[in-house]
Amino acid sequence: MAQLVKKLSTRAREALANTTGKPRSPAEILRTFKRFRKIEEARIRMMHKAGGGGVEICEMRSDFIDVLLKHLWNELLLREDAAEARSLKISLVATGGYGRRHMNPQSDVDLLFLLSGNGTKVPTALGPFITAFITTMFDLRLAVGDKSTRTVGDTLSLANEKNDVKTALIEARLVAGNEEPYQELKRRYDKECMDGKETQFLLLRQQDLLARHAKYEGTPSVQEPNVKNGCGGLRDYHNALWMSYAKHRTTNLRDLVKLGIFPANAVREMERAYDFILRVRNELHYIEGRESDILTLRLQGVVATNLEYPQKKILQRIEYFMREYYTHSGCLLHRGNELMDRFHLQALAEEKPSLVARLLRRTEKPVERFDGFISRDERIHPQEDDIFKEDPPRLMRLFVHTQQRHLRLSPELFQLVQKNWALINRVFRYNKAARESFEAILSQKGDVARVLRQMHRVGFLGRYLPEFGALTNLVQHEFFHRYPADEHTLRTIDKLDELAGTPKRGMEFFQQLFHEVQDPFILYLALILHDSGRAENTETHSDASALLADRVCRRLSIKGARRRLLMFLIDHHLTLYRTATTKNLDDPKVISEFAAIVRNKQQLDTLLVMTHADSRGTSDKSWNSWKESLLLHLYHSTIRYLNDPSDYVRSVSAPLKELQGEVHRKLDSSYDLEIAAHFEKMPRSYFNFRSADTIVQHIQVYRQFFEKLVKGKPGDSLLPELFWIDHPEQGCSELIVVSWDRHLLLARVAGALAAQGITILAADLYQRQDDTVLDIFRVCRTDFTPVSNDRTKARIKSSIEEAFETHTFDFSKAIAEVRKPFKGLEEMAAEVPQRVHFNHLISPDYTVIELQALDRIGLLYDVFRHIGQAGLNICHARINTEKGVALDSIYVQDKAGKKVADKVLLEALREKLEQAVFANGN
Repeated sequence: MAQLVKKLSTRAREALANTTGKPRSPAEILRTFKRFRKIEEARIRMMHKAGGGGVEICEMRSDFIDVLLKHLWNELLLREDAAEARSLKISLVATGGYGRRHMNPQSDVDLLFLLSGNGTKVPTALGPFITAFITTMFDLRLAVGDKSTRTVGDTLSLANEKNDVKTALIEARLVAGNEEPYQELKRRYDKECMDGKETQFLLLRQQDLLARHAKYEGTPSVQEPNVKNGCGGLRDYHNALWMSYAKHRTTNLRDLVKLGIFPANAVREMERAYDFILRVRNELHYIEGRESDILTLRLQGVVATNLEYPQKKILQRIEYFMREYYTHSGCLLHRGNELMDRFHLQALAEEKPSLVARLLRRTEKPVERFDGFISRDERIHPQEDDIFKEDPPRLMRLFVHTQQRHLRLSPELFQLVQKNWALINRVFRYNKAARESFEAILSQKGDVARVLRQMHRVGFLGRYLPEFGALTNLVQHEFFHRYPADEHTLRTIDKLDELAGTPKRGMEFFQQLFHEVQDPFILYLALILHDSGRAENTETHSDASALLADRVCRRLSIKGARRRLLMFLIDHHLTLYRTATTKNLDDPKVISEFAAIVRNKQQLDTLLVMTHADSRGTSDKSWNSWKESLLLHLYHSTIRYLNDPSDYVRSVSAPLKELQGEVHRKLDSSYDLEIAAHFEKMPRSYFNFRSADTIVQHIQVYRQFFEKLVKGKPGDSLLPELFWIDHPEQGCSELIVVSWDRHLLLARVAGALAAQGITILAADLYQRQDDTVLDIFRVCRTDFTPVSNDRTKARIKSSIEEAFETHTFDFSKAIAEVRKPFKGLEEMAAEVPQRVHFNHLISPDYTVIELQALDRIGLLYDVFRHIGQAGLNICHARINTEKGVALDSIYVQDKAGKKVADKVLLEALREKLEQAVFANGN
């Protein structure tokens, strides 16, 4: 690197040096410096493309900025009005990332114009010089961040007030100017900002770390990680440097190895991880042309391709790249936490407690020795280094102790387990004592996830259950799966644990079902294994998961009824959810087929609890009251069917007098005729599991629609009535549309929504016998938030009304304008199974069009438009956007109200729909 800096300095002297000794004009300075910057930035980018490491490229750019600013400083000092400034003692100091010499391509240049002494007043003569310097930097299009002008005393006072200033000064460097103020800063910094304040500083760093991690979901394994501030991001490495400086006055982690504080392999892992993530951030900056920290779905394929991952298919490139990213970010997170824990324990050991503190400590839990371990400071420590070699099953008992005594692993025990990974072999996996200890851990309702996370973090769980280990950092190419497969699995167990806690509003039913589960070990094990088949890269991961579960059953000696329940749960872990969200639950045939699968209430109850945990562990937005209502609808219908099939069939057609009476009680007498009409003319399926409050709301929207017919302007009678309900807790809004039944009605609504960038998540469509329709759409913005902006709602209303006022409407251009470009979309679309299928067997009365397509804004508009243009009536639809793929079931009839029998018409429609599906919006 020294040789590269020497060559850079030589090039800078040749390109930038002022040989005349006289000031150049601002235009000439800009021209010269811009040309030099352009050449050097291109040189650095070429080095990056050639495979330059993250640290290497960032140091090259920092050195380039150093040289540029030194020459600019000297150039501006040549000006006549800077004569007085030349006589002043001022240092140009790099702080923050620039001070660290780790400048990414679009990172801000953080500078401190530093004066000696303790005053707060800046000499007047410096004003024009500093202004000219900063202005020229802006003209050179350098991203200037912090640009403060302060004395040393003022700087140190501010550092003691603001922790971010204190950390920015730890790695401050002199770039140009007089050296004396900078040296004064270095002499005084430790004495005034650190000495005696180390514990307070570490506490603030810990609080900042916890707050930042909480903001980013507490895990590096998110779908779109923040490479700088997210868990396991660059800031976690910086935090380790700052803590090391506070404790041992060094920012070189290798010094901690010499001091015996941190193992050498941990430092090597952190350095590799940091270099990798810096390289990723470099690529992000080059792609976006600006400072960019979020590794979005849109960018992951581009980054993987540009970093030359060799896999042929883009999804495979993304998988390998993101798996490597999660591995490195997980390393930074866990090693950083480990270092913080070591410093914390070191502080406790060095602490000299007062008499009061010693008296208080007598009430704390005493040091306990058991089974080769010691519990101290809420952590479990080893008594000797050979405790596992002399008794390998103790490796499993270790985690039993952490569960029973509510302990976590000490740093030295963490290292000791990793040193003994070789003991977790085939013999260990079949060991009866280890098996029984593992079952004991998974039998403790409500306290399993915490222990499994410790097992996973230390690398034990994946070695004991290789079927789970294969999921580590495995990327799932799915829209709603926000986490890699291992993190998703552990989150499902988090959610299952929550059901064992104190009663939570809205969760009581699921908590009661979990309380009644007789064999929690099987349920927890089913969740651990339910996605294990994803690592097999088969078309249907449920089948692969079942095969792997069978292997685990043999190894753990799970037999008889327990084995049958485990295999059922894994084989059908998606069945309940998919049936509820894709099929018509008002069809008795659907209920009878599902009941035949689950067979009895115990299996149904356990499957519902598992589905609840699986959905909530997928992402925060994968569980909402709408999906819950669908699952409970299916659950209760199945229970009734299992109890008495004939009684269930009769109940579906039973009178609605009780529900109608409840609606009457909620509305005044002026609604009597409208209530009667609604109950008489709406299809029977509309009332199944629909609350009185919801029906009241719909009747009120109908009144608004009919009042407009009477009181509105001429032509208003043809326009629909819209009513919005926001559900911020569910990340969506509900749009209720009441209208006369019109040709291409759904295409008009779907097109207007798509033109505003609104995604349709679900739709329930109902036709009344008076030629009106009630359509209920669940929609959200592209960032999965409700459509809460009144102006957006007004634009949607205006677009729908314009579409209703003309026979010819086309939203294609408007949709294309709001659809975000997605680099690599064509490659991804080629790898997502997409199909159009006409199902004539699923329903006796309807032809069901089943679509599976890569989701995009405007897809439903195209689909509804083609169906309407074919002359078919859409009577019911299950719209389900899941994991990046639209899984839609659309129930249609011909003009005579029957199944579609015209094969020529269906083939023509298939061709149109396939064009819409495979076009992908490009």
